[in-house]
Amino acid sequence: KTNLTKQLPDTPKKFRAKPGNGWCVDADGLERSARRFVKGTCRAAQNVCESDPSCVAFACQDTDTEGTSIIYSRTHCAMDCGNLQWVTNPELITKATSDGVSETQRAKWANSTCYVQSTLSSTVATIDAGSISLQVQDGSIFSVGDGIRVFTELKTVTKVLGG
Repeated sequence: KTNLTKQLPDTPKKFRAKPGNGWCVDADGLERSARRFVKGTCRAAQNVCESDPSCVAFACQDTDTEGTSIIYSRTHCAMDCGNLQWVTNPELITKATSDGVSETQRAKWANSTCYVQSTLSSTVATIDAGSISLQVQDGSIFSVGDGIRVFTELKTVTKVLGG
């Protein structure tokens, strides 16, 4: 089974802060996702993420000062561009940390926050290997004809069972 996520139409992105301070990481404390870096305030980073359909999270250094922020998205990717696990399943982002870097970098990110998009809806679908289509249970989230990116493959909804 595969988890599918989708931003609902006409729903503004909302973000929730993850525990800890630093950039976004998974349960293993690793930053394993496609990302890019932007300069500006936290609000500027949020604006970038809100306008980018594939952005699922951002990390910023302070709310009032200009700094470097991280945008977790495949759009204009600059690092780990082949790793789309967070883009397809942002629930893998569990916390923020600044561990494992130099003292200078740790100090720079000490007051940073990881914000993850919280307005995604998800459902579970079974996809056969090599298949170009899938069936989903919840018609309120996905419609027949929707294009859905499953890791790096594009599938098309061909049948909705209920909803």
